[in-house]
Amino acid sequence: MSLIEHCAVLVGPRESLREQATDRMLAPRLDYLLVAERLGGTVMHWCPPPSALSGPKAWRVLRSFGGNAMETRSLLRGIEPGTLVYSTGETWGLPVGLAAHAVRARIKHVVYVHRVFTPRWLSALHTLSPYLRVDGWVCVTDYQARLLRGILGPEARVIAISQGVDTQFWDPTKAKPSAQEPYLLSVGTEMRDYPLLFDAVKGMGMRVIVKASSAWMRKTRHMLRTPPPNVQVLTERLSYVGMRDLYAGASLVVVPLLDTPQAAGITTILEAMAMGKCVVATESQGLPDVLVDRGTGRIAHRDPRALREVVDEACSNSHYRDQVTEKAQVAVRRTCSLEGHSESVAGFLCATHKRRSGTGHKSRF
Repeated sequence: MSLIEHCAVLVGPRESLREQATDRMLAPRLDYLLVAERLGGTVMHWCPPPSALSGPKAWRVLRSFGGNAMETRSLLRGIEPGTLVYSTGETWGLPVGLAAHAVRARIKHVVYVHRVFTPRWLSALHTLSPYLRVDGWVCVTDYQARLLRGILGPEARVIAISQGVDTQFWDPTKAKPSAQEPYLLSVGTEMRDYPLLFDAVKGMGMRVIVKASSAWMRKTRHMLRTPPPNVQVLTERLSYVGMRDLYAGASLVVVPLLDTPQAAGITTILEAMAMGKCVVATESQGLPDVLVDRGTGRIAHRDPRALREVVDEACSNSHYRDQVTEKAQVAVRRTCSLEGHSESVAGFLCATHKRRSGTGHKSRF
């Protein structure tokens, strides 16, 4: 991949401990570092998204957007003409897009979008798009790409590139599962429907482990009943190595999702596939394209009885389960590895950088 003379990669606050753990091969690598390395770009650490801050929502949004607006001002003041700016999320992309359009900055700007797919967000994006300097959009699934093109117009440069997974770290041969009885595993917090899971596995003759953060448990305690006796909820923080071992010991990974266009659950799904585990997810618009029902995993209706039937089928047929996991592992390594992800993103950035702009500075080029 050819280098770009001036390239800035905008991300959130520096994760020093994560970087140290990665250097010691105790954590998966960070995708934006691979992209920056391929392009010879400079990583710039900006203010966190609202979800990473505390306090009332309006205050969190104000702090995040205000801080990144100040970062944008500094960036555009000193930037070289022709610089490629890669915003790895809307948190950084929207302030840059608005300001770059206002001052007619001579840059190329690509945004990796994560959360703009709800009706309210899409309506806001439709209103803002004439005032955004965005030359390319990256999203995670084909479904999300169709939503964006429907709002931005068919001429918008939109590409779907799956989130990457570090298959060098999420490798079952490197795990040390504890010698315990078989269990089902469910991991994550975003847009999860654990009450559905609890109903589905109640009375099941197998232990179920749910790994969810304590913060999520506090926020949703009003939604949760007491888990069934066979369900163990883990809220303590685990290291990445500990999570790898937890995946390795599971017979099946179940991802109960609310129906959302966001790519909720994709991290868990890709990690489990890389670890050679059969994934059972519930129907959701934002499921990753690599998860194909009866091909690389199972997708169940959002109903306790339907989910239970799919889980029982996967648990009872080890030959079928092994076939699914083998296909899933091959598919993830072929299409979703961190190396493949960074290569695809870098290729799109290079192509966008070389593309001649039309008239004006709108997001429709």
